[in-house]
Amino acid sequence: MGDSDTEGATSQRGRFGKAAERLWRWFRVTLGVQPDARRERIRAVTLAVSVAIGFALLGTVRQFSAASFVAGSPIDLDLSLRALSLGWFESERTIPVTIVDIDAATYQGWGSPVITPRDQLTRLLEVVTAAGPAAVVVDIDLSWGDGSSADAGGGQRLLREFLQAYSGSAPLIFPKRVEPAPNSTRRLAASPLDDVFEGNSRLGWAHASFETDGGGAVRSWQDWLEVCTDAGAEWLPAVATRLAAMVETLPDGLDRPTTVTSGRTACGAADGESGGKTKRLLIGPRLTGERRAPLRPDARTIPASLVLDREVARDDAGLFGGRVVFIGATHPSASDFWLTPSGVLPGVELLANTVRFAPLQHELPGWAAQLAYRVAALLLFAVFAYSQWRLRGVAALIVSSAVTVALVAFAIERYDAFRIFDAVEAAILLMILYKALEFALEYVDDVKAAYAKLPPGRWRWLRTLGAAVVREHPPSAEGG
Repeated sequence: MGDSDTEGATSQRGRFGKAAERLWRWFRVTLGVQPDARRERIRAVTLAVSVAIGFALLGTVRQFSAASFVAGSPIDLDLSLRALSLGWFESERTIPVTIVDIDAATYQGWGSPVITPRDQLTRLLEVVTAAGPAAVVVDIDLSWGDGSSADAGGGQRLLREFLQAYSGSAPLIFPKRVEPAPNSTRRLAASPLDDVFEGNSRLGWAHASFETDGGGAVRSWQDWLEVCTDAGAEWLPAVATRLAAMVETLPDGLDRPTTVTSGRTACGAADGESGGKTKRLLIGPRLTGERRAPLRPDARTIPASLVLDREVARDDAGLFGGRVVFIGATHPSASDFWLTPSGVLPGVELLANTVRFAPLQHELPGWAAQLAYRVAALLLFAVFAYSQWRLRGVAALIVSSAVTVALVAFAIERYDAFRIFDAVEAAILLMILYKALEFALEYVDDVKAAYAKLPPGRWRWLRTLGAAVVREHPPSAEGG
């Protein structure tokens, strides 16, 4: 019995030793230390598996900016996001929105004023709120002046009186301007209507800030933003978050938000952090401008001039009833435009999309969300890596793109899982890291090969580096 146990333990140690020896050999072949006829395949598999295991354990991949100089992904995230903006993928769980567009024609008809006329804004609010909307978001900055500059013809007084007396079921939400302050803090701009908002619970401030990447494009937004006030640090909700807190009947897919806390009440440096959770900015087909898509059941746009025209017969209940209505400016003088993967869009359209797609950004609970995210990212990374290994450039691009579109379509059409775009982004970054590591090892191989070809000498290493940097071309056949 004892001899049998000893033999079993010895056999197990032998198998473990052989496995360890095999892994060590694969590692040496991958680094180019040990020659092997299958080195290219072994290196590709080892690097891909190592990158995949690292992501599977960590669940994240950082932006390898240095790697992007030497390697690229077979597919572009912007192209994936743009597929959504072209209307390829749609959902039945969106929140219906309508944009009352203060376009160029409306703005010129008002005489191109410096600020939005408050009497006209009041009239728009009267018409829209009378039609029974779910909520109204007014993307007009009310922070300018002390009230007198916007009071031409009593417009400021009319707006103040309307807001003070407003008691409709639809909450009125106004984005609040956030300004940089000393010590890297953010402060709320003062408004002549601050006292009105404090006295009416049907009015609410929100933030309309978006996050830009290194290239200046908007891809995400924060549900809460930490700001500084005279009373200390406070949290300002995004438009979609404020709406979920104020509407009487929650749309399907939304929950009442809970206020986040930072563990401090005093204003301090923001340290580059915006505050709450980051949400992917999803952009559907254009809602405003000349290139806007045809009217859709969940997204409509109407010029403000038509809303104000008393001679026009409109179906206000159909346009605004039960919908989240946005009032905002898209004329060039508004200066509220953002660069996105789908082009330059006005701020009011971005805000409308944060609300329109809000139910689609709810994640699965806990581990299920992380598991689905990691599995999708690793599946796409495997497709990218295998396509690049087996196929030539154009063919690899076609296959990678086709599989990505198919997976995105399945995730959105079947499960409304718009976080699939985050998985696409992670797969792209994994591919960049994988190719960068492969490039670095191949370069080391080139340096070693160049060194072996040169005769011994004082400047051998310097000549080796030169041979590894400068590309060699075959001699020209001209002239014999």
